[in-house]
Amino acid sequence: MSCSALCFSLVTGHWSLVTAAQLPSLFRGVVVADSPLGVRVVSVEATSQAYLADLRPEDLIVRVHDREVHSIDEFAALSQALQGRAVSATVLVFRNGAPREVTVHLYSYPVLREWGIEFLPEHDMRFAQSSVGGDYWVRLGRGFEGAGKDADALQAYLNSLHNVPTDAAIAVKIATLFARIGQQRLREGSLAAGLGSLRQGMLVMQKLFEHPLTEEQLRTIKEQLHETLRAIKQAAASPPKKSRTLANQTAV
Repeated sequence: MSCSALCFSLVTGHWSLVTAAQLPSLFRGVVVADSPLGVRVVSVEATSQAYLADLRPEDLIVRVHDREVHSIDEFAALSQALQGRAVSATVLVFRNGAPREVTVHLYSYPVLREWGIEFLPEHDMRFAQSSVGGDYWVRLGRGFEGAGKDADALQAYLNSLHNVPTDAAIAVKIATLFARIGQQRLREGSLAAGLGSLRQGMLVMQKLFEHPLTEEQLRTIKEQLHETLRAIKQAAASPPKKSRTLANQTAV
């Protein structure tokens, strides 16, 4: 059986399996050497998740998660064990003699920092220019939208935002799709999934007001807010599906 990780889906609001092939090593780009205390970081690739998490050369790694690290072999074994099974790890290091905790994760740092959303991007898709990557994913998103595949479109636009995190037009698309998917989930009776998606959409909308927006973009946000409110009211007024089924059975 292949390795897999359990990840929370922004789209459905449920936990889902992500295959190991989709998850790179948390410590990709990190070179270590033996040390009297843990392992010493020799170098960290500047574009790696570990570097973005603030892991630096000359840090001494002494613990990953709840497991102590005493040698290169232990660090390598632990790194391999985490690959495909974890999207984040807490690392205890000593820097200049003082203990320090850093959290290495696979989420998109640009999207997390700009919009507050934990999103797993397509790490294997890299572009020499971020604008080229953004355009590529936008084209995919439009194609999925045209085919009525909102969930796939959302993933594509989020990948685009990973490449160009300050693009408000893409963020408006994402907020709209989060809201639309959430409204649909509520209509289907999936309350947790619907509210989870709507919550993400509201978070993006809130952040959008920190960016200059066109009148059309503001109108789009306003329309989605009205639709979201309508969907929540309808969901609150409707009994759960299970209750309706039981009522039908009793009537029969």
